[in-house]
Amino acid sequence: MLLDYWKKFSRYPGGRLVFGWLLGFFIPYSGSITPEILELEEGYAKILIRDRKRLRNHLKSIHAAALMNFAELTSGLAFISGLQSHMQGIVTHFEVDYLKKGRGDLTADCRSQFVGVSTEQECKVEAIIRDSKDDIVARGRATWLVRPKKV
Repeated sequence: MLLDYWKKFSRYPGGRLVFGWLLGFFIPYSGSITPEILELEEGYAKILIRDRKRLRNHLKSIHAAALMNFAELTSGLAFISGLQSHMQGIVTHFEVDYLKKGRGDLTADCRSQFVGVSTEQECKVEAIIRDSKDDIVARGRATWLVRPKKV
């Protein structure tokens, strides 16, 4: 269903921004970073956040909590977009390694290797956040518990 909405909106001018706004409406905390989805396909997501004063800390870099939110959203979109419609997932663990101060516009991407999971299991995915120089700013790793939806 997520991919259906992405395909519907992304083909129009400004559609990626509208999709990101709707995502933020339905997932308000994730919307707080104002994500712009650049690519979304089954098992893959690439997202941009622009440098904004409200995301910065006292060091004039993107706040650690915003980076974690960014990594979690990216890994979640990649993972959820690859799930079969009768499956559901929930994050049970998330960790981040902060490698460099995040300054300027940042992109994150994640590729899930768990496309088509159809049995209950734990799955781990990693999102990588990069700056405009392509330097890695942070790595976020999510553990998902996946199981069939209860009818």
